[in-house]
Amino acid sequence: MKTHPDCPAKVTPQPPEPGKTTPRPLPTAVFCGKAPKNSRIVGGSSVATAGEWPWMASLQKNGSHVCGGTLVAMDAVLSNADCFTSSPSASDWTVVLGRLKQNGSNPFEVTMNVSNITLSKMTGSNVAVLHLGTKPTLSDYIQPICMDNGQTFSVGTSCWVAGWSSARGGEEQVLQEFKTSVENCVNASSSDSICTGFFTLDPTDSGGPMMCNQDGSWFQAVVLSVESTANKTQSKALVKEFEKLSRFKSFLASTVGFLSSGSSSNITNSTAAPTPPTNSGGGPAISPLFFLLNLLIFSTCIRLFL
Repeated sequence: MKTHPDCPAKVTPQPPEPGKTTPRPLPTAVFCGKAPKNSRIVGGSSVATAGEWPWMASLQKNGSHVCGGTLVAMDAVLSNADCFTSSPSASDWTVVLGRLKQNGSNPFEVTMNVSNITLSKMTGSNVAVLHLGTKPTLSDYIQPICMDNGQTFSVGTSCWVAGWSSARGGEEQVLQEFKTSVENCVNASSSDSICTGFFTLDPTDSGGPMMCNQDGSWFQAVVLSVESTANKTQSKALVKEFEKLSRFKSFLASTVGFLSSGSSSNITNSTAAPTPPTNSGGGPAISPLFFLLNLLIFSTCIRLFL
């Protein structure tokens, strides 16, 4: 078939050369407060299992556990500011994620360097954000927790505390968990305070979380602090009062860069690019625009020949 000099030859789309396609990685939403290995809705004090609290972080100095913490973003860990009073330098610290035992085998753990530590500077207790040098790879054993951004935890709500108490956990110092419930506070602002049934804390529990489940997502309601908690008597029963994490929401918004929503956080994580789309015949998919362009060219050529 002859072609008119003004008519280009029909263009046939060619599949991409193997190894030559380098599409840009696409951002994927990272959901907070999801613990695939966790079934702790009921129960009492016990030893945790691997992946049960996948946001738990062990803050280490010279290879030893000092305080607890939680992964709250892809590159940030939340803890108690009191942990850094004597050593505020980031180079002194490492963060271990995915750990269950302080003195045993931990096949899912990773150790992260700390690039910077930012402390809140408010009256009363304060929190710290540790910025990680690199982002960990998320798995069933490493996940971020949602942060309280003004959630209401009503009286009777079940919450959990977790930490590596040096006085518990046996020789391997396994992560401990303890169930408590929200109680009425005495002369305290319900927006800034939360009270629970009484329990004792070890100094190495400081910086760890009190966690409550809402609508299938785990929220951190409190950053534990041994020094700043208060014990009060309510109806002849001893209750424990904590400052809610939502008290620090302005600091967290400016430092971490987001606040978790309960269903998803606006953290993004790069993932492998998807395979180029194919048609039902197994070849490369052809865009409708491509067909339209060829149709216009063909129509022009017909007119020139006639």
